[in-house]
Amino acid sequence: MDEYKYIEYIKIKLTDEERNIIIGSLLGDGSLALYGRSKNAHYREHGCDKQLPYRAWKQNKLSNLEFKLSNSGKLSSPSEDIYTKIYELFYIDRVKTISKNNVSLLDKPIGLACLYMDDGTLVMDHYSRAHKVQIFPRISLYTLSFSLEENILLQNHLYSIFNVNFKLKKRKDGKNYILEMNQRNEIYNFISIVKDYVNEIPEMRYKVDLEKSMLDKYQKIIEREEGRRKVLTSNFQVNSKEYSNEEVDKIIQMKKLNYSISKIADEIGRSYWGVYDKIRRMKI
Repeated sequence: MDEYKYIEYIKIKLTDEERNIIIGSLLGDGSLALYGRSKNAHYREHGCDKQLPYRAWKQNKLSNLEFKLSNSGKLSSPSEDIYTKIYELFYIDRVKTISKNNVSLLDKPIGLACLYMDDGTLVMDHYSRAHKVQIFPRISLYTLSFSLEENILLQNHLYSIFNVNFKLKKRKDGKNYILEMNQRNEIYNFISIVKDYVNEIPEMRYKVDLEKSMLDKYQKIIEREEGRRKVLTSNFQVNSKEYSNEEVDKIIQMKKLNYSISKIADEIGRSYWGVYDKIRRMKI
């Protein structure tokens, strides 16, 4: 079976949500194991205790696939043919590898949210000048286990599918590269895509809470500076304009007439993923 047929098989066997959670997690902390004479692979994931609520969330989302969370906090699946197909797409000589084909399986915001919750951070940076200190946000994806070429594939895919613009940043550890963004509008765009999923897990909300992160950093620098320099913050209000009744009615009407999400988004002047998420939450 060639890679194209693997991808079609995976899309048939898994829902969009299940597939994206698994693929987003594989690009992050998750792994697939295929041991010795075992016929099929299985998914596995474990980590620090503070991520237990997050793994419990995944287990709940993947319960139809019989994912289990052990008493020790390990998330795992049964051994099944579907995971063998994914394993054969992702693992070359038993090393997890990004390719143009396998990364194409990540195509919904919930998958991007899982990648971010697994391997992403929101950090408040600052730079100092003679009379001021400026605070600004930065988001990083710690993709250090992937090569430069793999990071570029992931970078291009995330831009193509989600319109999020990460830059390559060189490091001295791992395979020397991560993905990072520090432009305010880019960060707001990214958070607007993933925040509804991240906010389903209270312990993960700090990863999308720009206002609290900014204020915490501001307070620390204010205390350190003791009035010597002015401390400035970026405008950290994320635009979250509610949908009007007219927009909601238009979405319902056009959805019933089988218009595409792109067409609905163009009609009401909203982003594709904003409309996608609104339809998901309206359950229409």
